[in-house]
Amino acid sequence: MNSNISTGSTIKLNQASLPRLPGNVRVPKYDRSQIANGIVHIGVGGFHPSHQALYLDEYLHQHPGSEWGICGVGLLDFDFDRRMGDALLSQDCLYTLVERSPSCDRARIIGSITRYLFAPNNRQAVIEAMANPECRIVTITTTESGYYYIEGSGEFDGNHPTIQHDLQHPDEPIGTYGYLTAALEKRRKNGLAPLTILSGDNLQGNGNMVRKMLTTFAQMREPNLASWIAQNLAFPNCMVPRITPLADNPSREQNGSGTIWD
Repeated sequence: MNSNISTGSTIKLNQASLPRLPGNVRVPKYDRSQIANGIVHIGVGGFHPSHQALYLDEYLHQHPGSEWGICGVGLLDFDFDRRMGDALLSQDCLYTLVERSPSCDRARIIGSITRYLFAPNNRQAVIEAMANPECRIVTITTTESGYYYIEGSGEFDGNHPTIQHDLQHPDEPIGTYGYLTAALEKRRKNGLAPLTILSGDNLQGNGNMVRKMLTTFAQMREPNLASWIAQNLAFPNCMVPRITPLADNPSREQNGSGTIWD
């Protein structure tokens, strides 16, 4: 296979090392320190960094200094989320994306994620990130299990332990709806603009699903908030036809960036 990815000595990826990467690896040319976090993304796994974050990286090359940077959130106290956070933070939230085709591989460094929060270590920071006036969109990829609906009926699973915890401990949420309602209540009370909630999970009518589950949860917590959500928030539907494999060791060695997580 022909490749435009240089091999050679490994360089530890971070903001300072970008000028030393091989010339055939595309790097962010925009000033990441000047980008506002207009998007908070819940669930930084494989799909989001290689699709949504990629598209925003492309946009930021064309519109430097815009408000469409991403604050990534690791929601659950799982080893994967913890390792993801450790890797991203050690690399100034930069990572390598390798696009493969039968003729060649192309590597680029993605810079659109400028902040990462591991929610179990700092719940209030996650809430404040979504309650911040600069946040305009919250995107979600939590897999099907993160929507808390009853399979078969499609109704909200209000008895799920995560839901019950978040209803009983609204200031210490552990689930998506707990975090969202805590942030949305702050926005409502402060007279801030509502948000767009965009699901990137492979669920039919995923926007409709989030709207139904979130408003039902909010109704159980604070009926006035539920009404505000129903009247003001947007929940677009979208189709997600792809998955993304995480990098293997040969990929890391080939692209030469020393990325812990590619």
